[in-house]
Amino acid sequence: MNEPLLNLDDAARQLGVDTKSLRSYLRKHRPKGAVQKPPQPGGLWHVSTTLLLQLQIAGAPELKITLRAIDESVLASLDWSPWLPFEQAATTAPVAPGVYMLRRTDQPDAAPIYIGAAGERSGKGLRGRLKIYSSGVGATSGFGKHAFDDALKDPQWLRQLAAEAEAGTPSTIQTVARRAIDRLELEVRWVTCIHRKAALVIEDALIKQHHQTVWNVAGVPQQSAD
Repeated sequence: MNEPLLNLDDAARQLGVDTKSLRSYLRKHRPKGAVQKPPQPGGLWHVSTTLLLQLQIAGAPELKITLRAIDESVLASLDWSPWLPFEQAATTAPVAPGVYMLRRTDQPDAAPIYIGAAGERSGKGLRGRLKIYSSGVGATSGFGKHAFDDALKDPQWLRQLAAEAEAGTPSTIQTVARRAIDRLELEVRWVTCIHRKAALVIEDALIKQHHQTVWNVAGVPQQSAD
């Protein structure tokens, strides 16, 4: 389904900026949701409703926009990707800034357990952030740390590691960190953003909305996951 588009004048009016400044921004940055019809020099610029919303809540360096507060209606309008298995998401997520949400595959109706944001990351964006976790490199930061903390509460998981070491086949720290994530059987979804600031603003609002369940705030459960 194609997203509704606003013409440049209407978008500029809703943002409270002049049309020339908005056109210059779109030409320079070409953010997702900026559409030129026809797609060639001289084509008329249009702005998707998603792009308009992100500019309203996070602004842009070249545009003097009076920012809009994020409320429930804004969060409800976010354009989420489908839920994907963690391993698949780590290789297919966009190389763009955005916000990601993690939940247990065996608890599809439960609230998310983690919400995070990814900036540009040298052009790697969301995919780069998820790959940090999938590679086991992020064992001491972000979700990687929370997953590791949860795994360390699981006696059976620890006994398995000890048995492997005693058998002469110990795992590297990166492998163990990845196994700590795998044991949770996660799935991921995301929202792409126009820049890092938009991702951070949306992340903050979502964490506040889910503060009772996300490990970012509530910490990992006292009882280890099975």
